[in-house]
Amino acid sequence: MPVLRAEPHAMNDNPDDPPHVPTPVNPFWKAVIVTSFLFVATTLAIVMTQFGDRQSPANIFLRKHGAILAAVEVGAVLVSGVLAMAIDQRQTRQRSQSLPQPPSSESTDVG
Repeated sequence: MPVLRAEPHAMNDNPDDPPHVPTPVNPFWKAVIVTSFLFVATTLAIVMTQFGDRQSPANIFLRKHGAILAAVEVGAVLVSGVLAMAIDQRQTRQRSQSLPQPPSSESTDVG
């Protein structure tokens, strides 16, 4: 069975709509994903220290430095999240300012 693919121009039925312009990828969203994953993994590892061997090196390390490590990771998630949202907002504003604005009804009124 053949695979049907929509043509890019077929998705835009309104000829008055501007063509889709791809936006650059925001690298901070990848940082949000990585730091969030690290935070979840650290949190699960800290929880698992309650069930593991109390004398294992990983258990001793997490008991000693786990809270600080988790706090640093929370800070990294917050900083990368705020930066990602700020860059997205800036890109959205630039994109909306570069699009042609439709004429307002005030400018088309004659007399």
